[in-house]
Amino acid sequence: MAIDYTQVPDLTESQIAALTGLHDADVSKLIINRDDIKQEKLSVQDKLAAAEQIASDARATAATAKEDALKAANDMDGLKTLYEGQLAEATATEKALTKTAQDALKSRDYGTSESNLLNMFHNDHKEVGEALLSKGLKIGYNSEQQPVTTFEHGGQVVATGIDDIKSWAANSSVFKQYLNGVDSSGADTTRSTTSGGKPMTLTEQAIAANKAI
Repeated sequence: MAIDYTQVPDLTESQIAALTGLHDADVSKLIINRDDIKQEKLSVQDKLAAAEQIASDARATAATAKEDALKAANDMDGLKTLYEGQLAEATATEKALTKTAQDALKSRDYGTSESNLLNMFHNDHKEVGEALLSKGLKIGYNSEQQPVTTFEHGGQVVATGIDDIKSWAANSSVFKQYLNGVDSSGADTTRSTTSGGKPMTLTEQAIAANKAI
């Protein structure tokens, strides 16, 4: 970002020129350093990708060589063992990739539902809301692989769907004191103070709310 040193009082033209030159040089160095860091990061990523590809190619070459050797020796048992091992490895890799994708999907859907439900909490009690929701908010999937949001309380599903959960929360003695439309200190004043009579912090309120359900 350019700095107009002419706006600084009591500077001579030579001082302005010197300061401008120094500033421009510093900015140029920052840009060069930034570009160097970007290039270095890309270089590291490229090297890692290349190393992974080399390792993958080496494994494939070794497997092919072993297969050819077993075929040449007419070792049917050896070939069977080789193929079974390859199948097991491929199956394990596929399962791992599937689980990773499923976990990412569930995390996304949980975040969407949590964000929607947090809107019902008073602005002063968002942290408490997160703590309360974390105790029972669950994400499942129906036969069509559509997300199904439920809330569990006392070991049982008490509400299914965002609207149903909001309705249940509005009638819950634990939840309703933190929802929009109530005093920000909470309807149950005993939950808003510590045993010493001091106001609870948001973290303390969240812990207390967690213990209550």
